[in-house]
Parts: sequence; C-alpha cells; structure tokens
Amino acid sequence: MDDAGDGLEADLDQSDPASADEVDEVRPPGASRAARGGRNLTVATVVGLGLLVATVAAAWFDPRVFAVLVYGFLVAAVIEWRRALLLQGRKVPMVPLVLATLGMGSATWFGRAEGLTVAVLVGLAGIVAWRAVDERIENTLADSLASVFTLLWIPFLGSFIIMMEQADNGWQRVVVFVVAVVGNDTGGLFAGMLWGRHKMAPTISPNKTWEGFVGGVVLGTVAATVAAMLLLDGRWWLGTLVGLACTASAVLGDLAESAIKRDIDVKDMSSAIPGHGGVMDRLDSLLLAAPAAYVVFAAALGTLGR
Repeated sequence: MDDAGDGLEADLDQSDPASADEVDEVRPPGASRAARGGRNLTVATVVGLGLLVATVAAAWFDPRVFAVLVYGFLVAAVIEWRRALLLQGRKVPMVPLVLATLGMGSATWFGRAEGLTVAVLVGLAGIVAWRAVDERIENTLADSLASVFTLLWIPFLGSFIIMMEQADNGWQRVVVFVVAVVGNDTGGLFAGMLWGRHKMAPTISPNKTWEGFVGGVVLGTVAATVAAMLLLDGRWWLGTLVGLACTASAVLGDLAESAIKRDIDVKDMSSAIPGHGGVMDRLDSLLLAAPAAYVVFAAALGTLGR
C-alpha cells in the first residue's frame, strides 16, 4: 500500500533528502514539479482514512459493490502501469489487459478460484493473440513478457481480495486483512521516523529501515489480532497468523515495486490520489498480501465456511 522506498517515510526526509530526486515522477506534460520534494501528511492522512472507510463500508454493505470498487481500482492500476511502461518504450496493449481484468472479475465472482484460473489462461492467450496480429516484430519478447507480468501482478493477485469477500464471513476477513496492511504501513512509517537508523535495502529503497520494518510488523499484527478477536468469534490467533503473513508479504510488495520503479525511472506512478501518488502506489503491498491472507484464512476456516 505504501511504497517502501518512496512513500511517506521518504517524503518526511527520514534519510538523505536527495534520494527523492533519484528517480522522476510519471506525470502529464506541464504538470507542476513542486510537490516532488514531499507530500502533505495531513492530506495523505485524510485521503487514506477516506479510502479505508470506503473500502470497509463497501465490503460490509454488499459484496457486489465491493467487487466493483476493487476491480475499478485494478483497471485504473493496469492503465497507470501501462502508461509508465510506454514512457520506457515497452508497448503493452491496453485493450486485452483491461478486458482480461474485467474478465477475471466476472470469472472470480461466478467461478471463484476455478473461474479465476480459466480467466488467467484466457487472458494470457488473448495477449499472445493480440501480439501475433501486430505487424511490429521488434521487442516482441520484452513487450509480451511485460504484458504477462502486468496481468499476473495486478488483476490476478487483486482477485484474491474478492475471493476472501465471497466467504460466509467475507467482509470480516477483508477487514482483518486490510487492517493488517494499513497497520503495517502506519507502524513502519512512524517507527522509521522515530527510530530508523539501519537501512534495510539501501540500493532498492534508501528510506526503508529495519526499525520501520519491525514497527510495521508489530502494529500490523497487533491490529489484525484485535480485529479478528472482535470480528471472528474471538479467534485472536487467526488474526495473529494473518497479521504476520500480511506484514511480511506487504514489505516484499513494497520492495518489489520500489525495485521495479527504479528500474523504469519512476518515482510515483501518477498523482491520481492526493497525498499518496498513484493507484499502484496504494495497491503495491495489498496485492502481494492478498493471496497470503487468503491462504491463511482458507487453511484455518476453509474457503467458504466459518
């Protein structure tokens, strides 16, 4: 959710202030560069809380509303990511990727895991077919691999959130999952600000520290434990397991996106979300944590049962 290297920790100048300028932001021509040095913490907090409340409310209110919200974000993330790749010369087709994302949504809704598997295979075939009829032959392998990676990274991983929601106690599972990731981001931010000294992965994410990592794991796990105790019939231990799985996966997701963004010379994917950057800058840790949470819940409670 929060970019480990260039998220709010970086923006509050926890370490070398020059690091914020090592990579550039993807933005439309003529856009202001004034905000590159840092984000407004108040705006980021208000917008973040608004997104959190909207997500939890949708999950509680109606799974269909929640699914539309999730896949809306996933489509936006695919478009955002494609744009970043285009700026680096990678030609990733929009139409098959957006159609595949929407197809995964329908297939997951009606067919759950089996439907998602079929949708992924169809999506991969569609990408290959689309490229096959393209008259261009240069960079075919690189462009095709970038398309496949996009399909698996964004809509496939994101679909596990919907599969959690489809369980009998789906919205409760989603809340525990989201609370774990948000707790990890928040704990990592403030622990890094207060005590961050030892770099975790300086070549990938200069502002990520081991102290921030520990703070994120602790707060994320505690938050998930409390949420599970309140929402899952007192099964606090399940929240602890989900919290540990989600916080570890979220950090890996943060670092993975940081490495990718450095590779393609991008700071923020866009400025779509005030105070946060792009949609992908909010989804990075959620995407990798979603299958981890799904597996823990499925192993402990079953995919559908309580």
